[in-house]
Amino acid sequence: MREQTNQTDSSERGQVGIGTLIVFIAMVLVAAIAAGVLISTAGQLQAQGEATGEESQAQISDNIQVLTSSAAVDDSTDPSNVDEINLVVGPASGADTIDLTQATIHALSSDASESLEYADADGAGSFTTENVYGTSSSNGSVLTSSGDRSQITITSTGSSVISNLEPGDSATLEIVDQSGATTYVEVRLPSSFADKSEVSL
Repeated sequence: MREQTNQTDSSERGQVGIGTLIVFIAMVLVAAIAAGVLISTAGQLQAQGEATGEESQAQISDNIQVLTSSAAVDDSTDPSNVDEINLVVGPASGADTIDLTQATIHALSSDASESLEYADADGAGSFTTENVYGTSSSNGSVLTSSGDRSQITITSTGSSVISNLEPGDSATLEIVDQSGATTYVEVRLPSSFADKSEVSL
């Protein structure tokens, strides 16, 4: 009788041991799956963080510097009208290549507002570029090194904001390049053009 009882106890202990082993294996599997999910999520977050950091760095460093700004006056027919705005620009120190064909210029005055895109030739809603020094493209649209200089031209034909400017007026130009970096230019015309064909801003 005692031998039968011992056999029963051994059987029960064996069943308990197997059950414990099964629970242990299940816990290990759950922990492994959870660890895999955490590692995968951490990798995705790291990749997103690096991409966001690179974008933020580009938006800070890839700025366009406006070196000079001037307005050409229509001295032939109406000396109170602005024919065009010319901006000589270059890349900020440490900037990567800046492609002005991918840039957008938002123009705003008290009379009008609009967005201008790059074009090879003057036309409504557009601006053009011209090589001043060192750019790798004949039209000056690509700035690759700190010494490169390009002229951005916005005409009265291309911009309703420019066409409405008169002596004493002002406007804001917001240049946004391909990385999202933004440069603000405040255009302030003198109170009188004094028969000049070009005035500094």
